[in-house]
Amino acid sequence: MRHQAVLFAVLSIIVTSDAWLSNHMKRVSVKVMGSRAADKRERKKQWLGKRGGNVSAGDDASSGGQVPFSEIIGSGRIGALLAEAGKCKVLGREDSIDSEGKGSILIATRNDSLESIVEKCPENRRKDLVFMQNGYLDKFLDSKGLLGNTQVLLYLSKASMEAKAVDGVTSVNPEGLTAATGIHAQAFADRLASLDLKCNVVSPKSYRPAMFEKLM
Repeated sequence: MRHQAVLFAVLSIIVTSDAWLSNHMKRVSVKVMGSRAADKRERKKQWLGKRGGNVSAGDDASSGGQVPFSEIIGSGRIGALLAEAGKCKVLGREDSIDSEGKGSILIATRNDSLESIVEKCPENRRKDLVFMQNGYLDKFLDSKGLLGNTQVLLYLSKASMEAKAVDGVTSVNPEGLTAATGIHAQAFADRLASLDLKCNVVSPKSYRPAMFEKLM
């Protein structure tokens, strides 16, 4: 009987220990998962802090912004993609820009078309021009008095007109790499958000190093 009592006591200790260990491991697992999520949020916060902006499109919590009306110059892959969000008028390179219009004018053309587009744009609408071209545009924009205009670093690809757009998202940058600055930056971000694409709205000061980073 004494042996049975001792055996029963030992088994009780083992069962109790096993239950404690199981519950403890569950708590540890939850804590680790919470820590990873917190670390991810912190890395995201630090990345945005360095760039002076916030993720306002395609983020975990939607910005909920409405897509504002835009004129889009160019009907190629990028122009057609932006037009999919609706509330826009697509123009050819030689079409006239409405001097009475309002909202952003998204230039979805190559760099060699910028000169003629700017020159043909009504003076009162030049502030609405949004430049999305690759390369160093500061010298050109400064010569036209447009250095303060909205600019976009576009990190997305579209292999063909029919292909689905691929966002510039990596495991290191889950918030995406596309960035915009200027008076129409938020409107552009909202347009991309409606297409399930990400865009970071940043300050002009933070935009410049990001621009050079893309160039390099």
